[in-house]
Amino acid sequence: MRAVDLFAGAGGTSTGLAQAAEALGLRIELTAINHWEIAVESHARNHPWAQHLCASLDALNPRDVVRGRLDLLVASPECTHHSTARGGRPMLDQSRASAWCVVRWAEALMPRAILVENVPEFRTWGPLTTRGRPMKSRKGETYRAWLTALESLGYRVDTRVLCAADYGDPTTRKRLFVLAWRGGKAAPWPRVTHAPNGDADLFGERQPWRAAREIIDWELAGQSIWRRKKPLAQKTMARIAEGLKRFGGIEFVLPQQSGGAPRDVRDPLPTCSTRGAISLVQPFLVPYYGERSSQVPRTHSIDEPLPTVPASPKFGLAEPFLVRYQGTGGAESIDRPLPTVTTRDRFGLVQPHELDIDFRMLQPHELAAAQGFPEGYQFVGNRTETIKQIGNAVPVGTAQALCGELLRSVVGGRRRSA
Repeated sequence: MRAVDLFAGAGGTSTGLAQAAEALGLRIELTAINHWEIAVESHARNHPWAQHLCASLDALNPRDVVRGRLDLLVASPECTHHSTARGGRPMLDQSRASAWCVVRWAEALMPRAILVENVPEFRTWGPLTTRGRPMKSRKGETYRAWLTALESLGYRVDTRVLCAADYGDPTTRKRLFVLAWRGGKAAPWPRVTHAPNGDADLFGERQPWRAAREIIDWELAGQSIWRRKKPLAQKTMARIAEGLKRFGGIEFVLPQQSGGAPRDVRDPLPTCSTRGAISLVQPFLVPYYGERSSQVPRTHSIDEPLPTVPASPKFGLAEPFLVRYQGTGGAESIDRPLPTVTTRDRFGLVQPHELDIDFRMLQPHELAAAQGFPEGYQFVGNRTETIKQIGNAVPVGTAQALCGELLRSVVGGRRRSA
């Protein structure tokens, strides 16, 4: 099978493609192309059997890169100028137009199948005003023209927004995927293999989503939020307090008869007996300011902001959780998949203990594991460059599921042609 990956990040699609090909007993001749030297070197270290080109797509002639038949073209065009994570910065037509390279490569090589990944906001791609902002009245116009261009080349085109957690990646990252294929009537979408709590349907059982707990390196120690040289920001402290309330200090009711188990106050009350033996438990925080302090410890409600003075407070044991620095992100349970991994440090791990609360940022190898990269995957560059590669990559499990179905479709097309 001959494939070209116009890849982003550290090569998540290529890794998933290689895994899918191995599972199907196929050999892949892969050409990987990216304009960033560091990303190309990372890709080459992990996929030395592939051909690598470090060049701008605009400077390449597809027919010079691939001689003969091309079975699969996968691409992750520029997405930062569509993403809502960009804030209010101006958008440039030059960067937004990189998706047209997919059409140019499709026209030149006519691959049997094409897979394109982008942010869901890619569907709003349209003309810009003279101030560099999207024209609301023409939202999505360029995107629809782009789809029509692929269809005009003889491809069937279908699109879906997929959640990576549904395909075994421990992250809830959602991305738009565009499938374009020649021959056959049904779109070769993979079957969903995981669900939030696991379930079953006519197509078989689904496993539960993989939790963030799986990819956290519990050997790494955090730092006390009370004994830091530079105090955490008030917003971060507020998110930690929210997490304590949500995951470590939630009020609950406790039935006193028949060995009743604790119940969340957000659930209905258990059966009320004639004795009314149901207690309300309200966890609270009691900070201690040291033996020499003249301050008297007092009950500190979980509905109040956490104190910011250096101290050694005492807490009841609580479950570790994550806090996000992005947008309106709050606290996240480690029993759920990790939220979308971006190109910057965004996740802090909070570990409440009996006498303290540890806090640290998730490390690159943890983020890479959340994106499905196998253990030992090598990244070139410093921490910032490594996280950028991880955040730009396609989750490996999702890529494997998509590429596996496309490879089966291509093999079936070859057999029908024969």
